[in-house]
This record gives sequence, structure tokens and C-alpha cells, in this order.
Amino acid sequence: MAENIKELNDQSFDKLIKDTEKFVAVMFYTNSCPNCRAITPVYSELSEELERDAIFTKVNAQDNAGLAVRFGIMGVPTFKFFCKNQPVGELVGAINRTLLRNTIKDLIRHRNECISKSTRISWEIDGYG
Repeated sequence: MAENIKELNDQSFDKLIKDTEKFVAVMFYTNSCPNCRAITPVYSELSEELERDAIFTKVNAQDNAGLAVRFGIMGVPTFKFFCKNQPVGELVGAINRTLLRNTIKDLIRHRNECISKSTRISWEIDGYG
């Protein structure tokens, strides 16, 4: 994976999510997951393309079972998206580049709404970017 994708664990997760004003994309994966291996190069490309506007991370769900349970990870890959320490969306399973990219771009586009409001954001993730 790209160097700008941070590997998080039970200890580093909360600190990163809490301490940033950017959207955070988290890919929950396992080493044995074929769909995870297939989407990894795409996630890496997107992290380079969109790194100005979002932080890209990954969490090994097998090695960090506490985080997986906490966020209801039932299958991998699961992409969770966070704003202001709150989950704001997710994608699960074998997804394509366009859906992943457009979902992240949707979140980036609505960033100011998330940052300026004390309540949860209220737009629908449609995958159209």
C-alpha cells in the first residue's frame, strides 16, 4: 500500500480519528481476503489522488478484533468513513473503483457541513461523486 496510508490499531485509532479535521477513510481488511487484495491497489491510488482532502488508513480486522467488534465489521473489506470522530458512512464487500472514489469525493464535498454542525450530517451517499 502507499506510504501515505496509515496502519492503525486499537491504540492509535481513536487518537487519529479524534485529532483531525479531515475526513478519514478506514479500510478494514484481513490478509487472507481476496477482495481486500483486489481493492488494495485502487485504495492506494485514491489515497495519492485525494490525500489533500482526506486521511487514508487501514485496520487489520483480524489483528484488531476490538475495533472490528466496536464498528460492527461483519465482513471484509469494509470501508468506514469518519468526520469529527463520528462514522458517517460505509461500503462493504467487493466494490469497484468508481463507487469508492465517488463516495469519498461525496464526503469531501460535504466536509464543511460536517465540520460546522454539531449534529450528524444528513446527506445520502450515492456514489456519484
